[in-house]
Amino acid sequence: MAVQPYDYPASQANEFERKGHPGKFLQSIACSSGTTTIFTGSYFGVGGLIVPNGCTGTASLSLGGDISLGSLSTSSPVIHELSLFSLKVDGGGPVYALVRNQLVR
Repeated sequence: MAVQPYDYPASQANEFERKGHPGKFLQSIACSSGTTTIFTGSYFGVGGLIVPNGCTGTASLSLGGDISLGSLSTSSPVIHELSLFSLKVDGGGPVYALVRNQLVR
């Protein structure tokens, strides 16, 4: 039996709507090789990246400046916390862009 820390009937449909999202990231967006993704509109709020080893491309930050994806790629998965405007993946993708939970810092 699950512990119920909130006073909601167990029959309510979606626990995440009732209790909130517990993690730092809410959603992932797979950005394939040969694509450019702009993180506005429904993609707004990207605050993390997982970059596979050998990946090439450019991450553009929300207040300016670019970072080469090659400098972020590692042989083991690492989440790089960055405020992104766009992501251009030239090769070695997919790169996973992670949308932040604005309620968890």
